[in-house]
Amino acid sequence: MEPLLSICCTTYNHEKYIRETLDGFLAQQTNFPIEIIVHDDASTDNTAEIIREYALKDSRIVPILQTENQYSKFIKPWANYVFPKARGKYLAICEGDDYWIDPLKLQKQVDFLETHPDYGSCFHNSKVYYQDTQQLESDIMNKDEPETSTIVDLARTNYIRTNTIVLRNNFKLPNWFNYLPVGDWPLFLIQIKDLKIKRFEEEMGVYRVHSQGAWSGADESKTIKMTLDTITPLLKHKVLSEPANKVLRKRYRKYKKKQFKYYWKKLFNAK
Repeated sequence: MEPLLSICCTTYNHEKYIRETLDGFLAQQTNFPIEIIVHDDASTDNTAEIIREYALKDSRIVPILQTENQYSKFIKPWANYVFPKARGKYLAICEGDDYWIDPLKLQKQVDFLETHPDYGSCFHNSKVYYQDTQQLESDIMNKDEPETSTIVDLARTNYIRTNTIVLRNNFKLPNWFNYLPVGDWPLFLIQIKDLKIKRFEEEMGVYRVHSQGAWSGADESKTIKMTLDTITPLLKHKVLSEPANKVLRKRYRKYKKKQFKYYWKKLFNAK
């Protein structure tokens, strides 16, 4: 049977975490068929071997194992390998260092989208696991977000953890997406268009914070630059609505001021 939903997982050097991620996928209880696409970007540890091991045990796992790192060539796995292979009407995303803790997560999210065609995606609250201190806490990133939001709200800030979202497979990513330093937030913006976004109160996943994370391990200057380099192409190519672009322009100015203050402070302290 054709899968109704495709789980899309990207991983690199996640040997310590990937088993927990895959176990969370296989624990899902659904009344519809799923497929599990796992892309490994030429990990230098044993991540690929673990994926092969799981794929032998469960035919729903579709491994894509690179022999050369694609990200370093500005070839994004989502746009070029994972999403083109996904057959599902819906996509659930989870990176190889995060994991799910509710076996009914996918069923709840798909049930909602099947009965609410005016919603393009839905996400849920999550927990955060701090790897260095081994502490598990409730995630405060989206605690103040409304139950229903729109692209204008999302243009203001990204309040969706990647491992919490299920979205409709109704989009095509442009070529310039490959050069963005951040992938999840612009993907959500491009996909949602004029549809609505639903938030579930349940904490059904865990976002892992560790020093190797592309975002969580970055310092202030890097996160400022990554944000600016992500907003600029979105504005240049005018892929969003004008109300959303207005919010993006305001955010761009805010981060330019942050960048100026950061470098001025750094220069002053150096003296």
